[in-house]
Amino acid sequence: MPETPDHPIAQRAYEELAAGYDREGDTKPSNAYLERPATLSLLPETEGKRVLDAGCGAGHLADELADRGATVVGLDASREMLAYARGRVPDADFLRADLEGELPFADNAFDGVTSSLAFHYVKEWASLFRELRRVLTPGGWIVCSVQHPHADFEEYDDAENYHELELVSATWDAFGSEVDVPAYRRPLSAMLSPALEAGFRLDRLLEPTPTEAYREANPERYEYEATRPNFLCFRLVAPS
Repeated sequence: MPETPDHPIAQRAYEELAAGYDREGDTKPSNAYLERPATLSLLPETEGKRVLDAGCGAGHLADELADRGATVVGLDASREMLAYARGRVPDADFLRADLEGELPFADNAFDGVTSSLAFHYVKEWASLFRELRRVLTPGGWIVCSVQHPHADFEEYDDAENYHELELVSATWDAFGSEVDVPAYRRPLSAMLSPALEAGFRLDRLLEPTPTEAYREANPERYEYEATRPNFLCFRLVAPS
């Protein structure tokens, strides 16, 4: 599929997955009891802050931000995901756009940016982090989660060279049907260097482990997640 604003690499997959994400996002263990609690733990105070949720999906993280008093703007490439997000968080603003290109916002428009498992669908992180810095106020922050680089290399069958940026794909069946989901995998250095080169400071880095609620929901998978990396979360701070 061409990589254009109308066709980001995983857009077709997420149009098919949207209903399942909307239905199960609050209880699917890897999201609800592993990645999302870790991401939320890195958030600074959001009361009264304007926050961009970049790659908002069906709006589960945006809902948490709104509950914490943030003014939320959600952005996603999937029309189906955005429809569910608007229903979940009616007081937030949502728009369709691709993280691969120029963001449709003025300079210094946001106090913070969140992103839950979306950046690994973006090929060029250098331009992504330059754009995120542009739309952030001085001292603004990014809190995001991505697939762990070690897990990506070990678990994607078509991964060949850990040290290179690679387009990979996996078949997901967690939502009742099989969907091929492409992504970009890259080494840890290629995750952090673009942010540092854009002027951000790495403030926190977290390799999350599953919560007790995960153990209760899926004891067998809990044992796997408790001993192997799956996600990587970090907080970045822009210059003041």
